[in-house]
Amino acid sequence: MTNTHIPDTGENARRQSTQNEDKPPLDVEHNDYGVTGATGPDTSAAENADIDPVKLAKTIRKIDLIVLPTMTIILAFCFIDRANMGLAMVVGMGKELEFKSNSYSVALLVFFPGYALCVLPSNYALSKTPVRYWLTILSIGFGLFTLASGLVRNFGSLVAMRILLGVCEAGIYPTVIHVVSSWYPRYYFGKRMTMVGSGASLISALSGLLAWAFSRINTPDYAGWRWIFILEGAITIGAAFLAFFVIDEYPNKSKFLTQEQREIAVQLIGRDREEHDEEKLTMRLVRENIFDWKLWVFGLIYMLCVATTYGLAYFVPLILNDRMGYSGAISQLLTTPPYFFGFILAVTVATVSDRIKMRSPFVIFLQLNIVLGIILTRWGPNTGSQYLGLFFCLGAAIVNSPMIVVYAQNNAPTRVKRSISTAVQLSMGAIGGIIGSTVFRSQDAPTYTPGVIVVLCSSAVIIGICGMLNLYFRRMNRLQKMTGIVLEGQNGFLYTP
Repeated sequence: MTNTHIPDTGENARRQSTQNEDKPPLDVEHNDYGVTGATGPDTSAAENADIDPVKLAKTIRKIDLIVLPTMTIILAFCFIDRANMGLAMVVGMGKELEFKSNSYSVALLVFFPGYALCVLPSNYALSKTPVRYWLTILSIGFGLFTLASGLVRNFGSLVAMRILLGVCEAGIYPTVIHVVSSWYPRYYFGKRMTMVGSGASLISALSGLLAWAFSRINTPDYAGWRWIFILEGAITIGAAFLAFFVIDEYPNKSKFLTQEQREIAVQLIGRDREEHDEEKLTMRLVRENIFDWKLWVFGLIYMLCVATTYGLAYFVPLILNDRMGYSGAISQLLTTPPYFFGFILAVTVATVSDRIKMRSPFVIFLQLNIVLGIILTRWGPNTGSQYLGLFFCLGAAIVNSPMIVVYAQNNAPTRVKRSISTAVQLSMGAIGGIIGSTVFRSQDAPTYTPGVIVVLCSSAVIIGICGMLNLYFRRMNRLQKMTGIVLEGQNGFLYTP
């Protein structure tokens, strides 16, 4: 299924031709907060004739301030849980709850089945519920179950909390992706979504410093590891209540933009794609889109990337502790610097990717960084080279996950298809989480060889698939320009290779 067809002849063709003449050029590029033509000076003049560059810059800047900080912070509290488990483990959780050899991996694994099953139902609920209500409800639930994880008295109770956390988190990341993609054209979206994802990862890494401070608290009934969950869960709940008042709806309904700014935002998106506000997620539309092979290919490469990201996020504290010999406290602190590197890498790579309107070469570049990093971490001759390897593999992994999401979103032009694409990717990402939580096993310390092999094999598959997607999308774009075939049911749409 390629979602292409040859344009009709006769009256329908003439009607489409007239519509295309009246519509501004689809291809839009940006230069920070201004706009420059993607195909030369003449195109730029045509595109900008009806938008004042100063007003456009002010509108985009205001949207950035409205959307990005809120979405980053909400997502960060989800990511914090990934760091919490590893950090709690090195300061005594396993000992107090009497973990067996595989208990830690099981506690990580049970998070994902509920996550995988609840992504699409959550997207359906989002189509029926205002964004601010849905994100607030999910965030409060996630915070409550995080807090409750610090109150458990046995392994079984911890497993129950992990299952419920998976159900709550299933709706948060896809909602964040859906919101950000609805506010920006495709080639504004890449840098911003990558910044949201890597920024959230950076905040979660900084939480390692908080976790270290919280773990210093010890009372007769509550050991230090419990306070990591209790206090960070309480902070999440408080942040969720505040977020309710600052989360905005879609551009045409924004309460923070002026009427003129709403019109500019809607017009900018309209040049990029045909966005239909009345389009709702229904079973008919799910059936029409779910069998598009491209969604499943994007889901596969996301799954393989997430296996690396989750595995490293959960096990880096243990790798530092067991493989490199650092104490529990130092291991907590040393998890943070690679995330700073990842954020810098994210801004750089995503900015260049947006400017040249390509995704696959950057996914491949980041995956090669992961390969270099995991080789250094496993076979580096000394502790310094092994720790440097964590910068490459962990830093690139936290960037590549949102980059692959952006790659899929750019090639799904309608709101419904983006929603379904997100559901497929994140559901398969949950399978990647299961892989990541089982291949880096505690009993394989200190080398974690099975996990290293999985990362190398996954990287080879991702690089190969992205190369083939690039060739396919370029071929279809050439056909569109030569014959006028309609891609994805939208006149003038071109794939992002």
